[in-house]
Amino acid sequence: MFDLATAWLTSPAVKKVRGLLWVLVAWTGVVWITRIRNLTGDDQLTSSGRIWRLLLTVVFLGFAVLSVSVLGGRWRRIGSTRLIAVFCIWTVTFWVVRGTGILFADHDAAFKAVHAALALVSIAIAVPLYRLDHDLGRVAVADHAPPADDR
Repeated sequence: MFDLATAWLTSPAVKKVRGLLWVLVAWTGVVWITRIRNLTGDDQLTSSGRIWRLLLTVVFLGFAVLSVSVLGGRWRRIGSTRLIAVFCIWTVTFWVVRGTGILFADHDAAFKAVHAALALVSIAIAVPLYRLDHDLGRVAVADHAPPADDR
């Protein structure tokens, strides 16, 4: 028997979204787990400064963990989820704001270069993922729309 949900989940468009989402999850894990390591080794941070930075890290890693539930099939229709869109928008917004702040702050060139690279890679993954997921969501909505009345 033909299963529409299974056919949809194995479509090339969904596979692209899933593949790019895995890349964003892995990249987020590497970047933000490294950030935790850097935070724990920074003796110049105050307790409040460390807590704020750890909370930010938890938000990013939380998005990554929730995204794994999408990838694991816990949410049936990946294109209809808002999680991927919010994860992508959060990533781009954070890196645009933070990256700009770092570039114009008093940091050495190596620090600026590393953070610019982190920002550019994060944005380069998140933007196409957002677009693919958005397009996939529109297709899913169109597939389930009631037929047009031809009166």
